[in-house]
Amino acid sequence: MKKVLNVFVALAVFAVAVVLPNEVLAHVMGDPAASGLVLGAVLNFATLDATSHQTGNPGGTRQLLVALAKSITGVWPKRSDITGGEITSVPTLDPEATKWARYECPDGTIEVSSEKQGDPGFQSYKHAIEFMFSGFSKAIQAELEKYMNAGAVFIVEMNDGTYAVVGSSDNAIFVKQAFKGGKKGNDKRGFTMKGEQDGFVWDVLPLATAQVAELEIATEGI
Repeated sequence: MKKVLNVFVALAVFAVAVVLPNEVLAHVMGDPAASGLVLGAVLNFATLDATSHQTGNPGGTRQLLVALAKSITGVWPKRSDITGGEITSVPTLDPEATKWARYECPDGTIEVSSEKQGDPGFQSYKHAIEFMFSGFSKAIQAELEKYMNAGAVFIVEMNDGTYAVVGSSDNAIFVKQAFKGGKKGNDKRGFTMKGEQDGFVWDVLPLATAQVAELEIATEGI
């Protein structure tokens, strides 16, 4: 009797451990509606013409916008703000900030960059910004003082009219500055600012055209 019981238990274990999972797997693989359980996170590559054929592709930037990270209400941008490879919302700024500040920098001194980092299974993105202020004045010093232990979010208008968002309110860019006075008359005198932040789950992305029109930008200079 005990031997029969042991055989019965063994058959039951086999059915649960081997037969049932195989039946479930066969159903999932054969049912398109259920295939998301296995393949939902997999997106295959798409055919893409990335040659800029018959389309201008200039480097460089037109303008640089900046907002203090703490002046942005909530988290922006976040994953749910991204649709089809672009950011489709604009943030709400607190009443004291109200508008994005606009920097006029010397030609060819603004650069935005990004980098995917990490080993497979541990990858993320780094956002980076570099820009320069020409001169040495109390107005520039007063502006740079605002970056002391304070992060920012940047929006860069590229030369093709595309706007790119660098950083986020919850993972802000902290800028470091360096000043050079020059050794002789035709040397560059001014401040170079560089900032970067890693740990992003998205690359530097364009801001959707409809949202660009909603940006409130301060027109007065520093």
